[in-house]
Amino acid sequence: MDSFEMGTYQCLAPLALLCIVVFNIYHIPPQFQLEELYIPALDKSINTTSPNTSITFHFYLEAYPISHVYYDSINVTFYANPKHKDSIATFTIPEFDQEENTKVDYGGTVNATGLDFEAAKREITTNGFTLFRVELEASVRYDCFVFWKTGWSGYRRAVDVKITDTGAGAADLGINILFWVIVTGVVLLLLVSYILSNQLIKLVKSWIQI
Repeated sequence: MDSFEMGTYQCLAPLALLCIVVFNIYHIPPQFQLEELYIPALDKSINTTSPNTSITFHFYLEAYPISHVYYDSINVTFYANPKHKDSIATFTIPEFDQEENTKVDYGGTVNATGLDFEAAKREITTNGFTLFRVELEASVRYDCFVFWKTGWSGYRRAVDVKITDTGAGAADLGINILFWVIVTGVVLLLLVSYILSNQLIKLVKSWIQI
């Protein structure tokens, strides 16, 4: 490796270090996706005279690369309508930690209280669906430069779910666009820096040959 090639690596090293610093200081919050919300009482295929107040749910949390996440207790709250302030059910997940680039799945069943099932059925008949809201709230912190952790910060996600006459629905918050914008920007920065460094080396070599 000649001195010019060494110069290329010396130019890229500070940028690589900058990327490491950025991803340790700014942490991308985990992605939340509700994969299923099922309310048997609203499923028209089920014929029963006994009331079923249960709500079955399944969701996952996905941690991004370079983001080891520590969760305090997670509170999951269910609402009969996005505009309602009174919850119909709650669920609590004990504190835990999640490694980088992993998914954690959670599911369970809760009993709804204060939900007017007949009104929900009428709304489904009229509109084809009725809306429910699921909110997730916790405090999180992240690893920072391996040796210590960040302070606690609030983490809150909410999704509105369309429940049809199957009694089921799902909602996706989508990909975290900011995460991929940052990753793409860093990759482009490194690529441009590498190209410019090589062009500079070729230019210097041509001058020397002259």
